[in-house]
Amino acid sequence: MPTVARLAAGGVRFADHHAVYPTHTRVNISTLATGSTPGRHGIVANTMLVPDATDDHIIDTSNYQHLDALDRFSGGAALMAQSLGDILAERGERVAVAATSSGGASMLWTRKDRGRIVNVNTTFGIADLYDLREKLGEVPEPVLPQVERARYAARAVTDIFLEDPRNRVIVLWLNEPDASLHRFGLGSPETVQAMRAVDECVALTVDAMDRRGLRDAFDIFFMSDHGHSTVQSHQTLREYLLVAERELSGALPPLATASDYIYAAPGTMPPDAVSLAPLVEWLVSQPWCDVVCAGREDLEQLPGVLPLRALWNGKLTSRSPLLSVSPRWSREVNDFGIPGAVASLTTQSALKSTHGSLSPFDLHATLIAHGPRFREGVVTDIPSGAVDLLPTIVQLLGIESALPFDGRVLVEAMSAPDGEPDQPQDQVIEAVSQSNGDGARVRLRRVGSTTYIDGSLRESMVRTMVS
Repeated sequence: MPTVARLAAGGVRFADHHAVYPTHTRVNISTLATGSTPGRHGIVANTMLVPDATDDHIIDTSNYQHLDALDRFSGGAALMAQSLGDILAERGERVAVAATSSGGASMLWTRKDRGRIVNVNTTFGIADLYDLREKLGEVPEPVLPQVERARYAARAVTDIFLEDPRNRVIVLWLNEPDASLHRFGLGSPETVQAMRAVDECVALTVDAMDRRGLRDAFDIFFMSDHGHSTVQSHQTLREYLLVAERELSGALPPLATASDYIYAAPGTMPPDAVSLAPLVEWLVSQPWCDVVCAGREDLEQLPGVLPLRALWNGKLTSRSPLLSVSPRWSREVNDFGIPGAVASLTTQSALKSTHGSLSPFDLHATLIAHGPRFREGVVTDIPSGAVDLLPTIVQLLGIESALPFDGRVLVEAMSAPDGEPDQPQDQVIEAVSQSNGDGARVRLRRVGSTTYIDGSLRESMVRTMVS
């Protein structure tokens, strides 16, 4: 990726950059767009259970119509924190989004004002967006690696968005190399091809800025929203829960699962801590299970669990699950020589690589900042995270905001900083003691009041099959 390498060499590379947990795509996009953890913005998983929000209580956050249904159900609070697009819309300005992602993912950047979104997968039922796509020609087919679709989105930036002054922020959001990573794996030739395509799109964008004399008008962030791990085994949390019911002789309250979460079954009374204790004991004894977190304060004292709010900057949302479950991980190297593996909670046997867990390989991500208001040729090891993007953008745009961000302004990257960051502090949180002495531990890093999750410390993994 030579273009990205040049941006890093001439700007600031953040060597200790973090996703939020869970390391799902739409969770992290919501954090990037709001400066908040899931405990504040309320998009807690790619697939969430929200009783009565839809006919089957499921919200698939990739589906913009599901997010619209959640908006109607919640009185406009599908995203509980204000997003970047909504902040700018109040000022008569906007975010322009060019994306190869799902419709839900691109909408999260600018939930209310969708007038400047070019997405290869949807036009959100808005006629004006058909007109935007018409200027770019026919949408390419979704062939992996999605090279042509990435180029199509980049042309939306260079040919439509760049010279419109109302577009104060332009987002080019590509689902590569993520899509190829899932299908072909870390280090595969297809993934390398996808990364080259991403670099080409960055080059197209920067070259267009240079030709138009706009380069000094823009600051650039190049980022990934999460890391990846090779899948070593796969089984859904629902299937594990069925095993638990058999082994515990049915002594469990009515429960449901979605993603890596356990909820009270819709239409039932939420179970108390006593009734959930046998399940927690069973979960923490399983060789595939790494960390169990409690999403309700009265459950935090159960042996073996960690408080979910500790991972979400001290906050919980009404959409928090009863329990979250993160599978075991290791530094095992895959067939292409890339380290990082996980026992994935998924049904997809074709999945070669994934993300979502508390593995440090999932939680560490990429961030590069380059532009007239950033330092040059700097590598910083001060912790940073997805939660810091919006506070930093608001500062760069000179917007006065009283919003309660969980992130901070990345002053250490600024060429003319207003202050200095606090010294980083490390903390290890441990589960309430267990009889086997192998309790879950997670390392947190803090800068001021902002918390970053460095990852689970219990490295090991056993391949597990459930019959």
